[in-house]
Amino acid sequence: MNQIDVVKWVKKFSERWMVTTALMIAGGLLGLLVSQVRPPIFESAAIFSVTIDYTQTGALTDIQEDQAMRGVGSVILSDRVIKTALSLINKERGTVFSQSGFLDNSFLDREEFRWTLRFRDPDPKIAEMAVNTWSRSADAAIREGLAHSLSSKSLLEDLEIMKTCLFNLPNGDSQTNCENSDLNSVVKSINEISAQIQTEKAASQGLFHALSVSLVNSGISSGTAELGQRNFFVLSGALVGLFLSMIMSLVEEMKRSRAI
Repeated sequence: MNQIDVVKWVKKFSERWMVTTALMIAGGLLGLLVSQVRPPIFESAAIFSVTIDYTQTGALTDIQEDQAMRGVGSVILSDRVIKTALSLINKERGTVFSQSGFLDNSFLDREEFRWTLRFRDPDPKIAEMAVNTWSRSADAAIREGLAHSLSSKSLLEDLEIMKTCLFNLPNGDSQTNCENSDLNSVVKSINEISAQIQTEKAASQGLFHALSVSLVNSGISSGTAELGQRNFFVLSGALVGLFLSMIMSLVEEMKRSRAI
């Protein structure tokens, strides 16, 4: 059997453009029909806006800004937030919504300084309720984390004062915040503040104290998911038609090669 001439096959395929177009249109229409038969999927979204107070931080590198943004996203998708949201959702629905089922239909997208939460479900009311509950749970966790982050910053300032006291005590210097302090009490205060800082940092969930996070929109419903589903099936059908046309051209070229 002779080898297939790729150039001739490509030429043969290009000459069949009308057949290819017809097959792609037929495939697209079939995909549209399938998308119409399938139950529609509705999407609801919530948006978090993130800003950084540069008067507190000074100029930040792109990496530092990215780390701050990713910290917010980590809280939104944390097990604590998801489990809290699921508990509230199941209580309201009176059913058991599994964590895996929730995550399979949940999406978190970042665009510059915004995080968008999305949830999809065949029932638009469930999609809206789920994303509202998720966003409120995330908002509460973010606010709590930022409060602990601010507390950690304040404690760090107190720690610096106590360290100054510690260095000045041997010299007999009198500092306003160190009056009537001895070495043992200063060391004890330093240890206590250090422990509190570690606790507050852990509770901050990695959030940056100079961040400001706002839930600007919640429960925005749209037909994006339904439209995306329809487009997917139409495109898939058209590609199947294209692939079928290529296969038909290849088969004809193989038959021609055998005949030679």
